[in-house]
Amino acid sequence: MSNKIKEMIYIKGDRIYFTPFLKEYDVTDHITTLLQELRKLKER
Repeated sequence: MSNKIKEMIYIKGDRIYFTPFLKEYDVTDHITTLLQELRKLKER
C-alpha cells in the first residue's frame, strides 16, 4: 500500500519546516510567535 504525503512538518537542526506541495518553508519564527501569544492568553 502506498501513501502520498502532500504536507509535512519536520525538524531539521533547530528549525521547524513545513513542506506543502514539495516546497520547503521555515516556519520556526511563526510557531515561536504563536506559542508566545498563546502563553499570554493562558496567563490572563
